[in-house]
Amino acid sequence: MFTRPGETPPPGPYIVSWNVTRRCNLACAHCYLDAVQRKSEARDELTTGECLAVMCQLGQSAPGAMLVLTGGEPLLRHDLEQWVQAGRQQGLMPVIGTNGTLLDARRAESLRDAGAAGLSISLDSSDARFHDRLRGLPGAWAGARRGLAAAGKAGLAIVLQSTVFEANRRDLTALADIAGQAGVMAFNVFFLVCTGRGVTQSDLTSASYEETLREIALLQERHPGMKIRARCAPYMRRIQGLHAGEGSGNYADWSSACLAGRRYFRITPQGRVTPCPYIPEVIGDLRRTPLAEIWSESPVLQRLRRELPKGKCGGCDYRYSCGGCRARALTQHGDLMAEDSKCHYVKPPDCLPEAPPAPAARPAVRWEPEAEARLQRIPGFLRERVRVRLEGYALQEGVDPITVAFMAAHRPPGLPPSSSQGMPSVPSRK
Repeated sequence: MFTRPGETPPPGPYIVSWNVTRRCNLACAHCYLDAVQRKSEARDELTTGECLAVMCQLGQSAPGAMLVLTGGEPLLRHDLEQWVQAGRQQGLMPVIGTNGTLLDARRAESLRDAGAAGLSISLDSSDARFHDRLRGLPGAWAGARRGLAAAGKAGLAIVLQSTVFEANRRDLTALADIAGQAGVMAFNVFFLVCTGRGVTQSDLTSASYEETLREIALLQERHPGMKIRARCAPYMRRIQGLHAGEGSGNYADWSSACLAGRRYFRITPQGRVTPCPYIPEVIGDLRRTPLAEIWSESPVLQRLRRELPKGKCGGCDYRYSCGGCRARALTQHGDLMAEDSKCHYVKPPDCLPEAPPAPAARPAVRWEPEAEARLQRIPGFLRERVRVRLEGYALQEGVDPITVAFMAAHRPPGLPPSSSQGMPSVPSRK
């Protein structure tokens, strides 16, 4: 969560979530943005020209980053393809976070041709009636399934996403089966952070949280070819049996600690910046302050990067590899650095707090030219982590040089085989 000894903050984020509009065609009971049903854009939302100017700043400050264009409902913006094209031109990896109900074959092809790397579609139940009630629109479930089919037919990489509550947590196996049958790249399970309209929803108890995380780990075994990830749940690292410096071969799991302010931030429809979509505290306004200045000088971001969390999170034997969800700490205690009370884990009395990991020396492993070229096609926000992990495996196995075949043998679910068009798990709840 915070900057570890020997680690310097990146010059820019790896992932940017951008709420391109507050407008939506649904009225979801758990919407963190408190989106509104409206026919036209609000006057205070960024214009197309302002968006393109911000895109240039992103290209300079966050080269190679994943850019998640979400809402509201992003498909309500008729200039969305311009955003996608501009992101591609700036070297970013644009993906779309949508409820899927407005996605038809023509729009899916248009987004693909504009350069979208993929999209995520939300489905909160295998029961259409439950999903429709939660989303506030009869037919929303069927619409999401049609959107899923349209995206697949257009050849877009797809992530299926669900928000888990007490009322639907027993439905995760069926949802994962739907995702697997649809051939999606990944299935994301979002754990509710009670912000926006989500404050009215019944959250899981800490015991139910723990049980659900264990179920997700078992679902990954049931669907080995599809990445299944718990979002807004940094404790998943403990559930998976991972610890600082140890790995399961799953690239997406290396950074399970909270990314807010360290590798990730959110832009609102009005151009304001917050540490993540679920932390409403504004740290800058892109209409007034350059992005690079906000990223490097914000006192809130400095605090997230440098301070240990308080309470049991600060003394935990997973305080570096997990550290708790900072958004959830804020909603529970009014303090970004408070403990995350949703964590069920209690450190054994004879166990010391987790020590900061020492900076790892770079293994001296060569790469064949074809393998290096393949590595360069991996999205920029993942590339260096993939390099370090593969070199670690090569060192352990006595492999030198790294070949394309070696890369293929160690490719986990959720990582594209060779093309920068592939999309790993999209961190955006809809």
